[in-house]
Amino acid sequence: MNKKIYFYYILIAVLYPVVKVICYINGLVYLRGVIYGVIAGVLTISVGILALKEYDGADKPVWHWLGALIPLIIIPLTPIIMILHLGLRTFLMEKMTPFMVFEGIAVAQFIVAILMFRGLIFKRGTDKQKMPRIGFAIMKMVLTLRSLFKKPERILHEMGLREGQTVLDYGCGIGSFSIPAAKMVGDDGVVYALDIHPLAIKAVEKKIEKKQIANIKTILSARETGLPDESVDVVLLYDVFQMVSDKEKLMEELL
Repeated sequence: MNKKIYFYYILIAVLYPVVKVICYINGLVYLRGVIYGVIAGVLTISVGILALKEYDGADKPVWHWLGALIPLIIIPLTPIIMILHLGLRTFLMEKMTPFMVFEGIAVAQFIVAILMFRGLIFKRGTDKQKMPRIGFAIMKMVLTLRSLFKKPERILHEMGLREGQTVLDYGCGIGSFSIPAAKMVGDDGVVYALDIHPLAIKAVEKKIEKKQIANIKTILSARETGLPDESVDVVLLYDVFQMVSDKEKLMEELL
């Protein structure tokens, strides 16, 4: 999935002006809106291509930053332009449907840009670049919503997690699995929550302090766990493995 996510970004960039044209044909937007959509589409397509090249090359993730910044600007800019051009009454009464479609596309592109950043971080580690704070905030929200539908407790029960085991939650994120795992292994067990992003580690440590959990230990690392050989009973790689570029080195570290 590492490089596929860039093609999703470019696909959404193509979709934006196409939807604008369809809306124009159906009388939902004016020609000015189509021109705006084409400009936004060309910009984000170009940025997506350059970000893909940057994935294997440049030291600084300039195009990744722009890939997130452009849709982030589009999100508030779209209603402002529509209201200035149409007036508030017309916007609220007649144009909310196309507006929601345009906003949905921009939000989707921003989320994909954050996932591009996430993949780049997994590849290079936190020493070279970090996901922007707003990007991490969005990812945190997505992970929180995901945990409501995909109950971590149920998944851990299906794995057969038992009391007294030592668990490594590799790519722990905000601790969606680390917290319930710590409860399941009990006081005689240990959960190591490892992530490459400092904000993720801070989020887990905040939860640990709030819930007064004593059997979770955090590790900030791009790959190396720093744990002795054969010291872990269960390694959890939930929604992480596909984001790792060098899977062979990761498996060597974990095995």
